[in-house]
Amino acid sequence: MMHVVVVGCGRTGAAISARLDSEGDTVVVVDHDGRSRRRLPGAFRGEFVEGDGLHRPTLEAAGIERAEALLAVSASDSVNVVVGRVARDVFHVPHVVGRIDDPGRVRLGSDLGLTIVAPVRTTVDRVHRMLRHRALEPERTFGNGESLLVRSPTPDYLSGRRVAEFDVPGEIQVVELSRGGHSTIPGRTTMLQPGDVVSFVVAAGSLGRLRSFLGGSWQR
Repeated sequence: MMHVVVVGCGRTGAAISARLDSEGDTVVVVDHDGRSRRRLPGAFRGEFVEGDGLHRPTLEAAGIERAEALLAVSASDSVNVVVGRVARDVFHVPHVVGRIDDPGRVRLGSDLGLTIVAPVRTTVDRVHRMLRHRALEPERTFGNGESLLVRSPTPDYLSGRRVAEFDVPGEIQVVELSRGGHSTIPGRTTMLQPGDVVSFVVAAGSLGRLRSFLGGSWQR
């Protein structure tokens, strides 16, 4: 269980606050508009502090000095960056996450050492994958979508090839193989068989290359 301060009680802030609360964390939500409290479910057991998340007394009232995490998810990118930096540099909160909607500001937040959630970029990347790589919809994304976990059956034409042949440094890495209902971490000499399902960690920009491997165009 951890103490979490959530700055911003819009749809995102309310949803993540309710989820963390339901999982047993102690959550304090901060928002300048007291009416936003209505977005929190009736079963919410945490606290709500009405005030400006940019003001130190407001953050202190939310218990930031003992917080293990701060989520800056207000409607303002600038506020989220500043609050995130204050939480990290002044109060030394171990885990700080900031939401940035403007793709042009994502790098700024990252350069300042913040963990950034970028809804617009995430949505664009997901739609692009759905259009271009329908058979390779990832089961999990890492960071801001730069790396993906993808599982795919291997076509028969690849039977007899070594698993290691899929590996492309910095782009594609085989991390798991399922065969006959059993999961293993394959060695470099493991040979593919019909019916195998392989898990890959792949750079988002290399999905096309992986798709070509699985689709009949083996070009290294």
